[in-house]
Amino acid sequence: MNLPDQTLLADEVGSRLTGIVDELTGLSEINSGSFNPAGVTKTAERLGDWISSLQPSDVSLVPIDPSPVMGDDGTIDDRPVGSALVASKNPDAPTQVLLFGHVDTVFPADHEFQTVTRNGDILSGPGVTDCIGGMLIGIEALRLAEQHGVLDAGLGWTFVAVPDEEIGSAGSKPVLARYGEGCIAGLGFEPALPDGSLSNARKGSVTVHAVVSGRPAHVGREHALGRSAIRGLAEFIGKVEALTDKSITVNCGKITGGGPLNVVPDHAVGSFNIRVLDPEAEARAREHFTNVAATFTETPIELVWTGHRPAKIPGPGQHRLLEIGHELMGEPVPVTDTGGCCDGNDLAAAGLPNLDTLGIRGSGIHSSNEVADVTSIPGRAAFAAGLLAGLAGQSQLA
Repeated sequence: MNLPDQTLLADEVGSRLTGIVDELTGLSEINSGSFNPAGVTKTAERLGDWISSLQPSDVSLVPIDPSPVMGDDGTIDDRPVGSALVASKNPDAPTQVLLFGHVDTVFPADHEFQTVTRNGDILSGPGVTDCIGGMLIGIEALRLAEQHGVLDAGLGWTFVAVPDEEIGSAGSKPVLARYGEGCIAGLGFEPALPDGSLSNARKGSVTVHAVVSGRPAHVGREHALGRSAIRGLAEFIGKVEALTDKSITVNCGKITGGGPLNVVPDHAVGSFNIRVLDPEAEARAREHFTNVAATFTETPIELVWTGHRPAKIPGPGQHRLLEIGHELMGEPVPVTDTGGCCDGNDLAAAGLPNLDTLGIRGSGIHSSNEVADVTSIPGRAAFAAGLLAGLAGQSQLA
């Protein structure tokens, strides 16, 4: 179905922009670090109040399973996370669309970056861009769709804001997959790339931990009898990070180990994130890690594989979504391949075509320099509403 011109739709959202920015400020000043379940759930509750104005048939908080975290001692600990917000409307409509994003941020409760400030059109604060601002854009897109009869044209929707995306969505993956079943497409509200383009292909992500065992000894009397786990880990890091090329990136992001300085350390742990271009690159990276680890006989290495998101490789359904965007804008929608990954990776792997960077424009995400351009909210909401209208009544993405 046809909607009013994109400029007119953006103007409608612009007339409400002050209230939207006030709500974004309030949401972002609730600490929602991934491992602050109370704060994350409080953020989801408040976002639920905002979406309730659309009178969905269901608004609920869904408990999410804990997330596995590697401890300094080399054992996995399950840490609790907050609840997901799920809302839906028109569940019997012929066309169902999943709108998704997250309410957790990378800033823990004791982080110094806790408040929101505004300088003209630029808002600075935790999650204003990634991804709370995007969640509000998704709701405003639904508001436009409803006000202009898109739901009457055969569209139903489910809105899911997960609490653990920043730590890999270990508990949310099955929830997203369940609500994505039967949907024709997904619209994700991760932040736009800094130039405003959408992500196209995304690299996959693998998390692995190298748990290294050494042999303790007195440094002064029997140093030669010891086997340093820390030295073994250092050698291992050098050998696996050498795999980095255009299709694979290996990064050791955390190391722990050792103890008293007069004892040869018998324990160390290195935690790695591997970014991969495609399944072949992932297989090569896994094989390399396994083969290198097998060579460490003096300081044996156990590999513990935890988080995983497959590479997102655009298919016909995603191409069709971009075509709908082209028809809306009268020109091709700018897209960029990226090394970042998100829930869009997992949903695509599960068979749900999606565009996952429909959120706010900004920069500095995952840092105390995170900022959002609030003037981008109206246009981004109008574009997402146009995509919803373009999907209404369709049984499949041709």
